[in-house]
Amino acid sequence: MALQLTTFKIAEEAALALALQVSEDLRMALASGPAGGRALLLVSGGRSPLPFFAALAQQPLPWEHIDVSLVDERSVSSGDPDSNATLVGKHLLTGAAAAARLLPLMAVVAKATDPWLWARRSAQLANANPALARPAAIVLGLGADGHTASLFPDAPQWPEAASTSRRYVALQPGQAPHARVSLSLRALAAQRVCHVWSGGAAKLDVIMRAQALAAAVADGLIDAAVLDDAGPFARLVADPHITLKVYHSQA
Repeated sequence: MALQLTTFKIAEEAALALALQVSEDLRMALASGPAGGRALLLVSGGRSPLPFFAALAQQPLPWEHIDVSLVDERSVSSGDPDSNATLVGKHLLTGAAAAARLLPLMAVVAKATDPWLWARRSAQLANANPALARPAAIVLGLGADGHTASLFPDAPQWPEAASTSRRYVALQPGQAPHARVSLSLRALAAQRVCHVWSGGAAKLDVIMRAQALAAAVADGLIDAAVLDDAGPFARLVADPHITLKVYHSQA
């Protein structure tokens, strides 16, 4: 278990610190790769990471050599306000950062395609796409219910998403709208280091409870089987193979 929690008074401070770290990750990936190579950044959508997007867009990076894609996406059309790709294009790929290449997760299909079939097909294509195979950096979000990416425990596909070796999976959450494509739990663990964007008292409580549960399991105070019923974030916190670097703003 390795959870590194850094707290900040305001979101803008957390956003800058995370942007600087992600920038370093991308530069290191480019420096260690072949000449003219590319570095891949995977981000989460939603409204909460907008300060981070704004801070990262201002960083002096060789954006023309950077690919940006998503940790998860909804089965909605391009341009839909619920589309994570649309949000990233509008709020991250601006100014100099517009030179980056956006790699959407959702496949191009006919408008009448069933959303669930669309998610399944998009997951298949994402798994077959070598450009999505080796992220230099992953930035996760965190839900107040303990989910991360689109790994919702109320989805019928959650057991598969928690155990499959495939990188991307399709899920249909029970409560949250839209069928989804998401990185699987094992794909996140295989990254070794993931950054987490968080803010507010409710999410801090999720973090602290997950950390306490993982510590109790590690110390042998409770059986590791309890993790089977824990949420995806708690499962990652308890995984000894991954380090989660949490950037949490109090406001």
